[in-house]
Amino acid sequence: MYGSINPRGCETTYTFKYGPTTSYGTGSSSGNAGNATFTVSASGFASGLQPETTYHYRLYATNSGGTSSGADKTFTTGEEPPPLPPPSVITEAATGVASTGATLNASVNPNGISTTYKFEYGTKEKELNKATTAVSDLTGSSSQKVKAEVKLEPETKYFFRIHAASAGGTKTGSELHFTTPALPWKIKTTPNPAGAHDTNLYDVSCEPGTNACTSVGKSTTSGVDSPIAQRWNGTSWSEQSPDKKSGTLPTRLFGVDCPSEIRCLAAGSYQPAEGGPVLLTEIWNEGNWNVQSTPVPSGATSSELVAIGCNSTANCTAVGSAVIGGVKTAIAERWTSPTWALSSIPIPEGAKSSQLDGVDCLWSGFCVAVGRYTNSSGAEKNLALFWNGTSWSLQTLTDPAGATKSLLLDVACTPTPNVCTAVGKWKIIGGNERTLAYRFTGGSAWTLQSTPNPTESSVFQDVSCATETSCTAVGSWVPGVGEPTKTLAAVWNGSSWSIQGIPNPANATFSSLFGVSCQEGSCFGAGWSTNSSGTDTTLSEFRE
Repeated sequence: MYGSINPRGCETTYTFKYGPTTSYGTGSSSGNAGNATFTVSASGFASGLQPETTYHYRLYATNSGGTSSGADKTFTTGEEPPPLPPPSVITEAATGVASTGATLNASVNPNGISTTYKFEYGTKEKELNKATTAVSDLTGSSSQKVKAEVKLEPETKYFFRIHAASAGGTKTGSELHFTTPALPWKIKTTPNPAGAHDTNLYDVSCEPGTNACTSVGKSTTSGVDSPIAQRWNGTSWSEQSPDKKSGTLPTRLFGVDCPSEIRCLAAGSYQPAEGGPVLLTEIWNEGNWNVQSTPVPSGATSSELVAIGCNSTANCTAVGSAVIGGVKTAIAERWTSPTWALSSIPIPEGAKSSQLDGVDCLWSGFCVAVGRYTNSSGAEKNLALFWNGTSWSLQTLTDPAGATKSLLLDVACTPTPNVCTAVGKWKIIGGNERTLAYRFTGGSAWTLQSTPNPTESSVFQDVSCATETSCTAVGSWVPGVGEPTKTLAAVWNGSSWSIQGIPNPANATFSSLFGVSCQEGSCFGAGWSTNSSGTDTTLSEFRE
């Protein structure tokens, strides 16, 4: 509203009154016209108006000489603008539904107005008590695909819908539902020797073409370690009686391989009355375990074998380390039934220490062994060796970018074609451990693979490949600072690695799998868990 005033030299204030009739009834905020002796402009703002309505208004001015008013004027308001449109939404089917998670999907059209969206979900229909983190500033005038990944519980029915809001209003999509499948892995009951404080499984091997498997480890009673072996008959686990060196010497078994249903070989160490541990091998033949005669490297003050791989019932290779001249050194032994013999293996130049942690053999002329060595700068590095039937040769593996530590803990190969997968862990400065995997597909090159990590504190301890396009790695991960260590399983499908859901014993403060053995269609994992009292008990998990 506009008008004009001549204050005639006196301080003058003014206001506009307006309304739908000449009775007005509403006043604008007051203005000051000053004390000029000439005509000045005046204006006021009318608020609270209705659309398509004629209003009357008049200017009133007041000073020491009195109050004057201008002529009645009118204006008519325009049509009310159309309301802003709310977003358009469609809830779409969930994808990637797994035992412990899924991807929720929807389409959202902001209709030209900045929009915020989220997914609401829960286990009760029309009572969705959870929501994903809201995503804001979705813009545009066309339908856009949106999604969110959520962590879920296995064997549970979930309901979900899309929810979107803008200045135009709020819209929710229709509720859809899905059910998460059971965990692919199941815990199997395993025996623990009576009276043992701690019992640990380190490896497992399943005989080709059978339902039989064997796991090995150690139990600790009154501070003394004893070897353990367990046998799976297709239905349940039962204890076996591993052999010992003469006397009651502390003994541990770390690796096992079963080339047939009537023969297994195991590797480990025993503790003599004086000095460090001494390497050990045992053979299970037609129901009985017996200690074998295994040579010890000359000058070794301690030694142990931690892994074994067999390509037949008469040919095996065991690997580990020995302390010779005060230096931990990688060692390998070859078994050609019935005799074990030390192999000469190359060590990286300048290595301060070395050890082998995993081995696999396809036939007498091809084995792969992996482990680690410490270089001249004190950094741990990957170590990989090939056996060609006559001698061992070093392999070259490229570290992950930025790695300050990288080591391999196991390797698995398939014969047709000759393909190998090695796994372990690595870390960067200031970072936690991460899973590590390499793939060998012939020639001399190893390819670093992209592997999943539930958190930045994850490790692959062991790997088994049923076929060239089907490998399973197991280990552990830590969800966060101060939280219990949990079991980890991941699968390779020929093109990528993905995490599988795997259970953990209730109330365990630590759970991990250290060995895995797979045949086409099934896998067994072996390890241990620690309960709230600090006692380690054997852990076996099965995947069909």
